[in-house]
Amino acid sequence: MASPLAVASPYEGAEARAAGVEEEVKRLLARELHDRVAQTLTGMLVDVENFKSEQVDWSDVVRELDLIQGATRQVLSSIRQLLHDLRGEPLLGGSFVDAARVLAAREQEKAAISATVVVGEGWPEHMSEPASLNLYRMLEEALSNVRRHSGASTVQVSLGAYSDTELELVIADDGRGVDTDPSRPVGFGTIGMRERALLLGGRVAIESGRERGTTVRAVFPRESVTAGAPQVASAD
Repeated sequence: MASPLAVASPYEGAEARAAGVEEEVKRLLARELHDRVAQTLTGMLVDVENFKSEQVDWSDVVRELDLIQGATRQVLSSIRQLLHDLRGEPLLGGSFVDAARVLAAREQEKAAISATVVVGEGWPEHMSEPASLNLYRMLEEALSNVRRHSGASTVQVSLGAYSDTELELVIADDGRGVDTDPSRPVGFGTIGMRERALLLGGRVAIESGRERGTTVRAVFPRESVTAGAPQVASAD
């Protein structure tokens, strides 16, 4: 008598898919919590620790408290935005270029670093909301690293065309440089930037040398950031 064929339960496939979705959600939450909350809190702790070692007067204390208050508002806003994200609501409104300039100005206020944003020819005027958000978080992570680790005096953010079909986001500073030895463990922030680039079908490269600054270059297909972008009707 032939043995009956083994038939996979439909529940097994559903459970596997559910497990895959759960893992993806965990990765998303870890990445978002790091990008939006952990790096800001870390920056606050470093600033407070440095402030404790300084000789200050009351006006300096008030100024530092204002900075801490602003950073606390930023963390709260980030958590609220993450909750909106989980509900599937769009978060980054308006122009990505405008958002990048605001972010650069904010980082410049936090440290004595001159931050500029240069928009080259070929950069799209309109981008999809998911693409804007991923690029914004990559830029946020890179600028945070410049402020906390580089010792740089200037940083330039460049937006432009890498080729006929690709765009690039470049963050270049004049700091002390970082160790880019591929055998060294990769930081979670760098992993997050690379994951976001992959979501856009792109890649991230980090070029650095001792006392020669650091350049973070993200390259991605033009169509990956413009697909689904809002269309603005031209005037007749």
